[in-house]
Amino acid sequence: MRRLPKYDLVSIEDLAIPEIERIFELADMFAENLRDGVPSTRAGGLIMATLFYEPSTRTRLSFESAMNRLGGSVISSADMQASSAAKGESLADTVRVVSAYADLIVVRHPCDGAARVAAEYAPVPVINAGDGSREHPTQTLCDLYILRRKKGDLKGLTVAICGDLKFGRTVHSLIYALARFGANIVAVPYGGMDVPDYVLERLAAERNYKFSTVTIDELKSSFAGGLDALYLTPSAPHQMALFTSENPLEKVPEVRPPAALDAFYVTRLQKERLADKDRAAQGYGHFDVRALRTSRTQEAVVMHPLPRTDELAYELDTDPRAVYFEQAAAGVPVRMALVAWMLESAAREVLRPQAPEPPISFKHEPAPRCAHPTCITRSEGSYLRPRFRLASGSNRSRLALRCGFCERDSRVEYVGHATSHRYYHFDENLSGYVRQWIEEGTLAVFESVKEAEERGYEPYKRGPQREIMNAAEIARACEAIAAQAIADAADPTAIAIVGVVSRGAMLAMRLRDLIEAQTGVRPPCAALDVYGGDPRLRAIDGAETFNVDGRAIVLVDDVINSGWTVQRAMTALWQHGRPAAVKLAVLIDRGYRAVPIRPNYVGRNIPTTRAERVQVRLGIGAETRKNPDRVLLYSMVDSLRERESPT
Repeated sequence: MRRLPKYDLVSIEDLAIPEIERIFELADMFAENLRDGVPSTRAGGLIMATLFYEPSTRTRLSFESAMNRLGGSVISSADMQASSAAKGESLADTVRVVSAYADLIVVRHPCDGAARVAAEYAPVPVINAGDGSREHPTQTLCDLYILRRKKGDLKGLTVAICGDLKFGRTVHSLIYALARFGANIVAVPYGGMDVPDYVLERLAAERNYKFSTVTIDELKSSFAGGLDALYLTPSAPHQMALFTSENPLEKVPEVRPPAALDAFYVTRLQKERLADKDRAAQGYGHFDVRALRTSRTQEAVVMHPLPRTDELAYELDTDPRAVYFEQAAAGVPVRMALVAWMLESAAREVLRPQAPEPPISFKHEPAPRCAHPTCITRSEGSYLRPRFRLASGSNRSRLALRCGFCERDSRVEYVGHATSHRYYHFDENLSGYVRQWIEEGTLAVFESVKEAEERGYEPYKRGPQREIMNAAEIARACEAIAAQAIADAADPTAIAIVGVVSRGAMLAMRLRDLIEAQTGVRPPCAALDVYGGDPRLRAIDGAETFNVDGRAIVLVDDVINSGWTVQRAMTALWQHGRPAAVKLAVLIDRGYRAVPIRPNYVGRNIPTTRAERVQVRLGIGAETRKNPDRVLLYSMVDSLRERESPT
């Protein structure tokens, strides 16, 4: 039986320019054949499976129509909530199972990086039909195809991309492609929905490409003659910026502005990806048809990936420059051409194997997890090993790690050296050491000082330290916290205590004993490890389960530093159930935090500077006689100012 070779289309970057041009040649042929009623049997005997975890009309139906018109067959799961995914089946297991039924899989998923996961686990080719807000490469093929048909050549075109440029995955793929073809891009975000930094940084690093961002009013003024379009680098004419002639940002050579705008590409607000849908919608713009009525936009086509909501007027539908329904119709011949190109390339054995860049090997386990909330590793982290590579970042006080799945950057403030077991506040001067540690396999990274110390790392060098609480003071503080928790509880039997590993869990056990001594009720107690890829909640005292639902949870930690640990712990609690209430108890509130979280119960407030550290030392049982409980305050010495080798 004929089989397609393993070649995946996850990003538009997976296709070289000559390959895209060949796909367009095939699309021209198929478009003509469709008009003339000429049938095709190129995909005879092949089966395509369409797995859509998100709604779709154009993409799914055009893929299925394309396969049928090529003589192949289609099996479809148009609603994954009616599949085993609703029972908890992972994406990896789904694509491995479906690979036994089909020769090609087309997948759409709400998580960024999901298409890459599907491609890695499926033994058959996978085509990305949209993964989260990351990319939609086949829509870009349709967009480029229509632009080429309408304008002849993509090189040198000036395209204004308007609307939701933050979450619009069609926009991201289109920007990458237009940059490669040498087109001029003008970004016109609505309501603050700017092109994400990771897209801009990728363009700058891989293509040496930059483009301007303007408001819709500035765009209209520009192409009415009120703004000048200036090319910052004459050697690369696609790098353009717009400046007002009255207030230029810098002196640049005087050049001719583009004679016309070639296309408006308008997108809808991606409401499904917004936390506050109503507020974002209030600031979203409506495309003004009057923007087409200037002398320099007479030939501009209006494009839209559809569906539209209210950002594009229906009165524009009859304008000959409106080509968005042609875009939708092009989905069939273009996707026919993509499958035919895969077959054609397989026959010539020219498909390239994809060799991803090896990820960083971190010393400690588990590896850091991606900070992007819709990354596939956040929802299917039970089997996905996080992977990162170094990325260039504008913030030089953070180490930029780029996720190998969603391609978003995580900014790491603290790094560690596994051999010396020391941690450091990252600074660009440490970059050379970090690269060396990556080569050696001795790099560790931490979200906070607390995590570094929980993993047994010490600061590079301590400054002067002093004791700020002794064992007796710690005991009195715990008694006061227990008394407050009891006073606030309408029913002591509803109290449950959760301690953040490790010293928070030790304090939680002490609070449990104190509450029992004062009320006669022994509350259930659990330890929560927030530093794993999947936060774990384990009952203490040998209980098999710890029930969160309906309980008045007292969340306990030793010190509230930046607040990130507590925020993650509270999120994890809600993942394990629905408590009636959650109140935060900390032994020390040091006053400096990045997250606006205020504890309900505090043993002691100790105002500190950002460079100062509070360390709680607690013993268990007989150990407390050798090492009494105490709280220390010390300063962190900046290794860079010391000018000493970190190793």
